[in-house]
Order: sequence, then structure tokens, then C-alpha cells
Amino acid sequence: MATLCIQIQPDRIANFDHPAVVAACEALRVHKPLISGFQREEGDDDGPYVNLMFETEQPGRVWPLLEAAFYGAGALGDALRATSMAMCTGEEGWEDYLLLYHYDDNLPLDTLPLD
Repeated sequence: MATLCIQIQPDRIANFDHPAVVAACEALRVHKPLISGFQREEGDDDGPYVNLMFETEQPGRVWPLLEAAFYGAGALGDALRATSMAMCTGEEGWEDYLLLYHYDDNLPLDTLPLD
């Protein structure tokens, strides 16, 4: 089981649209059982964050769905490209994660093989 996590740092831009993020998550329900679980958590660690965590046995098939839903064209995509990062945890959890997207485009990204 892998977890794809999109961490949003909403204080990086003014007027962050939380309802648009919730709507995008709701729209992904049509991909069950490919996405076998979803959890949203909020917290504060040197600033507020929202973690969107999608569980799957096929991360290589789910990542393109998440990428299109959250990083595509439009206001939501613009906001998330400026405020978020996306990771995929593996068998060892955070010990073997892949960085799939980061708002700092100077960081090297990993690729996720297709399942």
C-alpha cells in the first residue's frame, strides 16, 4: 500500500480557496477502488498546513489523476502550484518517499513508475 500526500501550505498565498480543494477531493471519489482510502488532516508546524492523503495499491495510476485534479489549469491549479508539495510514500513509509511536486521548482523531483 502506498500513500500519495499533497501537503498544502495555505498561508503562502492570500485568499486560499479551501472549498475548491474539498470539491476536488470529492470529485475523486469516482476512482474508488483505485483510490482505496482518503484522509484529510490539518495542523500547524511553523505555519498552517493541510494534508490530503490518498491510499492506493497503484500509485503510478493514481498520481496522474491527482496531478490533473490539483495541478491542472485554472485558479485551483495556480494556487496549488504556489502552495503545495506532493509525495508518495513506499513500503518503508517516509524512509523511501518520492517527491513528485514542489512549489520550489529548483528542487529535483522524482518520477513514479507506472504500475
